[in-house]
Amino acid sequence: MRRRTGLFLSAGMAVGGILGWSAAYPSYPQHPQGQVAPTRPAPKEAAPPAVGDVPTRPSAASGSAGSLGSATSGNRVTSRSSQDIPLKRFEPLVAYPFTTQAAVRGMLWGAEWLHRRHQTHGRFLYGFNPALREPLEGDDDLAQARAAMALALAARFCGEEKYAIGAGQTILTLLAAAPVDTQDTQVRIPRAPSDVCNRVGFAASVILAIHALPSVEGRLLDEAERLALFLRRQSRPDGSIHYIDDPAGDPLRQYPHGEYEHPGWALWAVASSYRYRPSSEKQELIRRGLRHYRARFRANPHPLLAASLILAASEWFIQTQEAEAATAVCEAADWLCTLQIPVTDPRLPQWAGGFRQFRDGRLVETPSGPETGLLVLALSAACQVTRQIPDRDRFGRYATAVVDATRYLAGLQYTEANTRHFDNAFRAHMLIGAFHLSPRDGNIRLDATAHALLGLLRFLDSGAER
Repeated sequence: MRRRTGLFLSAGMAVGGILGWSAAYPSYPQHPQGQVAPTRPAPKEAAPPAVGDVPTRPSAASGSAGSLGSATSGNRVTSRSSQDIPLKRFEPLVAYPFTTQAAVRGMLWGAEWLHRRHQTHGRFLYGFNPALREPLEGDDDLAQARAAMALALAARFCGEEKYAIGAGQTILTLLAAAPVDTQDTQVRIPRAPSDVCNRVGFAASVILAIHALPSVEGRLLDEAERLALFLRRQSRPDGSIHYIDDPAGDPLRQYPHGEYEHPGWALWAVASSYRYRPSSEKQELIRRGLRHYRARFRANPHPLLAASLILAASEWFIQTQEAEAATAVCEAADWLCTLQIPVTDPRLPQWAGGFRQFRDGRLVETPSGPETGLLVLALSAACQVTRQIPDRDRFGRYATAVVDATRYLAGLQYTEANTRHFDNAFRAHMLIGAFHLSPRDGNIRLDATAHALLGLLRFLDSGAER
């Protein structure tokens, strides 16, 4: 027990030191493209849960979250009993539908994969080509932030302290990439230009990752508020979010595809921050923003725009019960369901449950790829909203759609069954638990697994899992 306590105190001191260091314009270690930083040693053989069982998780999970919080922000340590861990709801697992069983196992495998890919400098391995057995080139702070968010939510769901610690370390590393402004210490501004990593999307994702931690308050919430102030300053009087760096530029001309995702995530992040630090300014920003992007969605629908609008509007509806937000959710979710490839389509049986891609305003007979997890996430949120309204007809349609989509998503995950042609040590260490990009692309990329994990976690709390 003493050894374990000492370990957490050491980890907490290290994480706390990172936060103090990040305030003075620090930078995280850089690694050449294609070179991987050392990772934790992996077991020779992966140990996914057995069929019909949910692995027993340590019930002292909140100790990690509490230790992280107290090391970074003076939080008091709060304890959680095993009954407070959402994973315990799924015991015995065999009592749930097959798709729910697959989602629980997929979530556990995915969370373990993310944890194994967490490196010593606080970042995740970005991608991997299994055929060549080498890492993919490039890295993306946006994918890093969403992976931290996914691992933090997995920590909350599973009661796993190691997930909370890993997510916290990545969050603090990413905060170093958004230093406090020298002109105004109340705001953090992402350092990288938006053509490298979109500043609005990055700030929003880091805020949501902070809020996803099992226990967070104090200094980390202050840092989230500094990023939220940056987002609020990107809001325009018509409700639009200015998601490019040029203050006088036209986002729809310079980066038209950015509208599909970054503004909606910004609204979602501000709505999440309203839960912790409410203000009339945030309230007005969210209402204007939802009206603006609801109109934009009607004029120029796109799956990612539908998903981001659903996520922002559902967060706002759950907090306020405002009918306008519920209407925005239902409009976008109704349209999103029309893109789904039905299980009865004999032409594309292997793509059943996925979504047709949408290019240049037209449907394309190509299955959805790394964005699939976001679409599952959005439809799961729509299920939660229609349960609260209540709207039984829509809930039934959305639940059917998200179950089919979850089944398709599970087919994109590397498991023991579909990796037997690789040697045991390699598949256990690098493959099992990761999600590949599409049915036609076996490469692994961080954002695909992060989005899949976010979708599975929301599905397991949507009502459709029953």
